[in-house]
Amino acid sequence: MQHVDITEFLESAPDHGFPLDYLVSRLKGRKSRLITDWDILVKSTSPMEQLPPGHYQTIFGISAPDAAWRALMAEYQWAYHQMNGQGRRTFAPFFLYGELRTLFICLRYLRGLMRDRLQEILSASLLSGEIKDVLLRSPDDLSAAQGIEEKFLCLSRLFKGIAETMRHEGLKGFEQKLAELFLSMIIATGLDPFLKVFFLQVIDARNILALAKLLKLGATSEHPFISGGRTDAVKLREILGRRDIQDADKLVRGFTGEKTASADLSGLERSLYRGISRSLKKGGKDSLGTGPVLDYLWRCSVDAMNLSILSYGAKLTRDIVAAELVR
Repeated sequence: MQHVDITEFLESAPDHGFPLDYLVSRLKGRKSRLITDWDILVKSTSPMEQLPPGHYQTIFGISAPDAAWRALMAEYQWAYHQMNGQGRRTFAPFFLYGELRTLFICLRYLRGLMRDRLQEILSASLLSGEIKDVLLRSPDDLSAAQGIEEKFLCLSRLFKGIAETMRHEGLKGFEQKLAELFLSMIIATGLDPFLKVFFLQVIDARNILALAKLLKLGATSEHPFISGGRTDAVKLREILGRRDIQDADKLVRGFTGEKTASADLSGLERSLYRGISRSLKKGGKDSLGTGPVLDYLWRCSVDAMNLSILSYGAKLTRDIVAAELVR
């Protein structure tokens, strides 16, 4: 089992010595500010005005396309600064996984020649100063990808050659490959039990969604599913090779607890997220420390996802937008 120090990829901050139980007590009040009734926001012509008082999203509003994610990163930053050194080491894998989105947003800005937006998004980021410098100093997205590869090689040799993915498969291919390699790497480290269950679920969810997409496309060739999940990659490839829709649907029901068809890609993705939410909510109730904190951070990410959908879907009919939300 590998032991890697993920905190080196995150900003350094004074250790005030607060244990996780202290953070849990502070989160009790903050949880009450999260969104429980999405129908009110969906029906409103000004959804952001209907946010619960004190909701973390009110820091930035949601006028910019990435504002929901900037506000989420700011909330993660707040939680990170409430933790002592041990708490930060425990949650560093979760925070860095969340910050992969920051990397991807910055790469898109570099590709779109919007360098002026980099500092804005990075101001709320937990990424270390060294990684921020890589992004700020890179002349283009490929140079930034090469800098990211160099940094991530300190975590694992798995990341060697990742920048070439950008050259041959474009930005989307690079983003997918980096996230998948990170998950394969992190699941082999000494994770806190709650974090391990979470990352196992993320791997399974991504693999199931990939399987469903490939089945819908009619693909039968080998696919490099993410290793380390609870559902063996060999089994996934066998289902794909047989084009076995029944087994795929059974897999979906086992993971989500819902009768969602694998062919319904949009519904499947929401169902997978709900499955993770239910698991984390149960863990948050049955424990102290790690469980409740992880549940809160995940719920914040679901809020951000839904608020981003509301922002992008402002001109769509309310029924279409409502169907896309994770409840």
